[in-house]
Formats: sequence, C-alpha cells, structure tokens
Amino acid sequence: LCCISPVMTRFCNILLVSSLGIFLDQTRAAAGFIPHQPLSLTQKHKYTRMSSSLKPYIETLITGDRHLSSEETEEAFSAILRGADDVQVGSLLTLLRARGETPEEIAGMVRAMNKACKSVSLPGMKILDIVGTGGDGADTINISTASVVLAAACGCTVSKCGNRSVSSRCGSADVLEALGVVVALEPEEVERCVKECGVAFMFAPINHPSMRFVAPVRKKLGVRTCFNILGPMTNAAGAQHTVIGVFDEGLIELIAGALKAVGRVDHAVIVHGVGLDEISPLGEATIFEIKNTAASGEPKSYTQSKFKFDPLSVGIPRCKVEDLRGGGPEENAEEFRKVLLGGSHTNAKRDSIVLNAGVGCYVYGMVDSIEDGVQLARETLESGKATELLTKWIEVSQTIKSAAGTPL
Repeated sequence: LCCISPVMTRFCNILLVSSLGIFLDQTRAAAGFIPHQPLSLTQKHKYTRMSSSLKPYIETLITGDRHLSSEETEEAFSAILRGADDVQVGSLLTLLRARGETPEEIAGMVRAMNKACKSVSLPGMKILDIVGTGGDGADTINISTASVVLAAACGCTVSKCGNRSVSSRCGSADVLEALGVVVALEPEEVERCVKECGVAFMFAPINHPSMRFVAPVRKKLGVRTCFNILGPMTNAAGAQHTVIGVFDEGLIELIAGALKAVGRVDHAVIVHGVGLDEISPLGEATIFEIKNTAASGEPKSYTQSKFKFDPLSVGIPRCKVEDLRGGGPEENAEEFRKVLLGGSHTNAKRDSIVLNAGVGCYVYGMVDSIEDGVQLARETLESGKATELLTKWIEVSQTIKSAAGTPL
C-alpha cells in the first residue's frame, strides 16, 4: 500500500518513543557518555559518528506518502554500516518491515553492503554461488553447502558466501569447519583457494565487517528484518551466476526485482521448495528465473520467467522432511561426507544435493536445462569426484592458512 493507516502511524510514533527507552542507555554507554558530565573531544567524536542521522528517512516512512527510493535507502544503509545511532537503526528497520520492503529499497541496501564489503577479486572468472536465506526452521543437513561441492566437481567455479548458524543448529561455516575446511580466509586467500581447487568459502564476518554495527540492534529487536535476506545477494566475489533459496515464497519476486535493479548477476534463479529454502524431494518447487540477454559491456537487460519444477520429472521420489534432518556440526559433517560418496546408492539427502547442484550447473551454463543439470550432477556424484574435490579443498585451505602463519 502507498500509505500507512492512522493506527499504523500511531504505532510507529509509539515505537520510536519505546525504542528510545530500550536503546538509549546502551547507545550512550557505547559512546562513553556519563550523565551530567561534559564529553571529552574523543567522546564527542565517537557520539557524533554513531549519530549519523537517519531521521529524514524515518520521517518519510512515518509520513507514509511513499516508500524510500533506492538512492535514499543506499544512503541510509551506508550510514548504518558506518555505525549509526542504535535507536534510529532499530526504528528504521522496524518501519521498513511494517511497510513491506520494495525491490528498489532492497537494491539500495545491497548496493550499500557491496560498497562496504571487503571484496574478493576474481577478474575474468565466471563464478557460481548456491545459497539460502535460512529461516525455514527445518534443521536439515547443509544442502546448499554440499551442493556447491558437487557443482564444483561438475566443473563450475564456486565462491560461496556463508556464516555460522543463525536460525538452524548448524550453519555453512560450522559444518565446513567440522570437516576441516578453513573458513576464516582473507579475500586474497579466498582468491588463491578458488584458483587452486575451484571452490572457496567466504566467511561473512571477514567480508562484511561493518555488520558488527548492526548485530546488537538485530539481537535486541528479536524479529526478522531486511538483513535476514541480504546475505545471499551480497556475494563478495560478485558471483554472476547464483541460486538463491528462500524460506518464504512471498520473497521470490522481491529478491528477483532487487537483483535486476542492482544488475550484477547474469543468470539467477530464486527457489522455494515446500517450506524449505531449496529444492528437495518433498514436492514441487517454485522457481523464478532471470537471465541477462545484453551483449557483453552493455547495460544488463533481463528476461524473466516463473515456473514449477517437480523432482518427479527427473525420477526422484517423494520424501518426508524427517528424511532430510541433520543435527549439530559433527553430525552434519558426517552426513556431508556420506552424501558426497561415489556409487549408485541413493536416498533423499543425496537426491537433494543432486537437485540443487543440477540447478547450479544449469545457471552456470554447463547444460541447457535443469533436467540435464540433474543428470550431470548425478553422474558426477556417482563417479566419486565430489569426495575427491572435498578432500582437495580441505588440504588447499589448510595449506593457504599455514602459509600465512595463522594457526588452524
């Protein structure tokens, strides 16, 4: 809707007042402020930096006449990533959520995060990422993380973004670390890893250090904000080919619109599968595909399509969510090893890895259809190449970190 109801306006005003009570003490303490005592020059500088004003953007959203433009959102989130006032950050995030973020607003957020990012430079290289937003609450094995290993074994070059667990028992960084992969690589170390074994992991706290300013506010708010979906769209290597899984089907077109507005990707699919943020044998998945058709060097021009994909069409039977369940890092690491083993045996977990890696191979351009991608992924899995690549990745990441003189 274009405007907020009077009830919502009153709610927003109450929110700003109550937020002040929640955050003000922490904000002042972080700046070194002591009541009734003058601030030192150092304290004044710190307090001023933290108070990069978000008021104009908050006022616009309270007034309710319009959403923020992409440029306004980029400016606001650039201020947030420099360390804006906690009260204002919490208020802005809540107002955006209450109104419903637009693709243009999300695009502005993504641009701000990309500018603040410690990027990974892989010029001239075609990069794939398979990543989910999380938040589905299913506690499955790490499907997207295992899928990138299989996709890389198929011939795709992968630079995967990820983090430790937020909404599940085991995040991508947790399971890889349990397997022996060194996840905390600096950008130049990631670049070397990609070049030596065709796959690498980009640890969010290293590539997006400015997120430390936002973490306390998100924790205090305790509700979903736009930051829950930004990670998959802010690949530090600028992956031009991406598979993004979403926990809520309503996010599909929001993310697709933002990706088109930012214009970094060449081919992407956003998927939602029966309550999960990935394709699985649970049932048919909804897929939104965008593809750049412009010539190299020209402004991006996208075609788009939305369709259903049923694993039954490639001979994969239905399963129950219990068949995909995982556990903590050690348990998921053991399942990770099992699903990547060579051989013709199969189960729901192996089928899920094949499905998502197959979609990745299609998006990367290895094949002309999802069906052909699934076939390539199945053949590669059965050959044992995925296990070989995982072993190589572990060895290469450890060698790179050892060469830097950092304890593993």
